[in-house]
Amino acid sequence: MFEKASIEKKGFLMNIIIDKFNSEIFNLKMGNVDYSKDKKLTFEVMDGIQKEAVNEKFQHLTIKIPSNDKESFNIALQSGFIFVDTLIEYYFDFNRAELPSIDHKCMLRDACQKDLEILKHIAKVSFSADRFHSDKNLDNSLCDKYYEHWIENSFYGFADKVIVAEYQGQPVGFTTGKVHQGNPVGRLVLSAVSDSCRGLGIYTSMIHEGVSWLLEKYGTLNGVMVGTQIETLAVQKAWVRLGFNVFDSFYTVQKYLEK
Repeated sequence: MFEKASIEKKGFLMNIIIDKFNSEIFNLKMGNVDYSKDKKLTFEVMDGIQKEAVNEKFQHLTIKIPSNDKESFNIALQSGFIFVDTLIEYYFDFNRAELPSIDHKCMLRDACQKDLEILKHIAKVSFSADRFHSDKNLDNSLCDKYYEHWIENSFYGFADKVIVAEYQGQPVGFTTGKVHQGNPVGRLVLSAVSDSCRGLGIYTSMIHEGVSWLLEKYGTLNGVMVGTQIETLAVQKAWVRLGFNVFDSFYTVQKYLEK
């Protein structure tokens, strides 16, 4: 369960939600600023956020700002936040799209215990464009460790499914799937392929399998959401080939608060 600290400025309600997982990894009290997409940040609100964060002993804040709200983005930068990434989301609509037939070059199966150490290594070395590695206030080795812990937690129940791609008898990639109760959209959350096996269509096969699983097991869902950093073009091309369409995008800004 998340803990929240709320501020209200002239009817503008905003929550700072503690991210317990991130806080444990980086040994900092880290918070995500949650606000409605139909609101805009102001200098007054930003001042209130930071004062409340200090009062609640937060040490690091993250805000995701819709990319069409450049005014709020610039206000955040002028308030001392740094830009760390642009997230782009794609959506596969079950009512409008059908998965194409593809020739899988790998075997796709559920993860098992013996895969875990290999998957943790793939996770550790596969991510560098994310908001953690882009933040010089965070220890780079802990940024790598973050993804090791993420796939481990996914294996032990955080994800509803961990799909493994096996090539020439070895696990070479994974994707994780999650369905939140009451939400009509499923998510494929974290995916990676070993360096030595990129360019073989393995990533596309894993996403294809993930969408197939969600459609088969959760037939009442409306679709599937995926997201990545905007510079990961190969990933986005794979999504488009499978029938995903651009859905939304966000600027991510962060600030380290002095202890």
